[in-house]
Amino acid sequence: MQRPTYDHRSSQKPAQRSALLAANLTDLYWLVHVVEAGSFAAAAQRTGIAKSNLSRRIIQLERRMDVQLLIRKPRALHLTPTGSRIYRHALDMLHAAEAVEDIAMQANGLPRGPLHLCAPGILSQWLYGCLHTFRERYPDVELCLSEADDMIDLTGNQLDLSLSLHEAPFDSPDLVSRPLAALEMVIVGTPEVVDGLGRPRRLSALDDRHLLTTRSATEMRPWLLANGKKILGKAALSARDQHSLLDAARSGLGLACVPLQSCLQDLRTGHLQRTCLDERPISAVLHTLTNPHRSITSATRALIEHLREMLTTQPIAGMAPLND
Repeated sequence: MQRPTYDHRSSQKPAQRSALLAANLTDLYWLVHVVEAGSFAAAAQRTGIAKSNLSRRIIQLERRMDVQLLIRKPRALHLTPTGSRIYRHALDMLHAAEAVEDIAMQANGLPRGPLHLCAPGILSQWLYGCLHTFRERYPDVELCLSEADDMIDLTGNQLDLSLSLHEAPFDSPDLVSRPLAALEMVIVGTPEVVDGLGRPRRLSALDDRHLLTTRSATEMRPWLLANGKKILGKAALSARDQHSLLDAARSGLGLACVPLQSCLQDLRTGHLQRTCLDERPISAVLHTLTNPHRSITSATRALIEHLREMLTTQPIAGMAPLND
């Protein structure tokens, strides 16, 4: 005969029950931060809460709920099966809290609060101008900017928005990718380099060792042309971002294929020249990468709309707005 179980919650007074729920909600919030950071030390650094306090809160949560949530190892934390289920619900509650905050902000008027974003450094001149006018319109938004061409892991990097020059996976449940602008690409080099190479019209006349390109974590990226990919077996230099390529081209290291808007001043002053004019590089697409819609803040939405507005009302050579 199975022994009947006793539910301690049935003996609690409403006030006690409410206090426990409130305490659990608070500590579930910290559980999400600890899990996303991967350790108590990393979570402490991100949140500003002492490591010992975070550990104590999670221990208290486990005792109140009478379950083990985390398996603690010297170099890593792992969720127990029950902890994993509770974490997913805690994440939903956090998203709901963020949605409530968004509603309150919208009801009170303008977007406000921190906005963490990442963008390619090669777009900095255009982007900083956009951020300046954005801050004039929304002075209560606090901007925090990192530079990278393809910041895909938004959650792990605590980002609200990433602008990426590389396509993101469209089947990801944790990422929403939308096209923002098409960037005209041009092949450029210093006058000395272009003259030294005989002012080539096509890339087929050149050895790869005169070319510059970006690379992923594992390989060099090809140049994308209208008549197919230019696979590079060698390169004068490969870098993780387009801005480094432009600097390398300015220094005379070789030819680079970069966005036109990034080198307009160099072309006007003659510091760089367009070359291989018979080639037609494919435009690069700038994407906005955000978390699923339910967790997008009002400030993030406002910035995306502002960028679209700036592309339309203040057009810049080499950048064409795209509809999502």
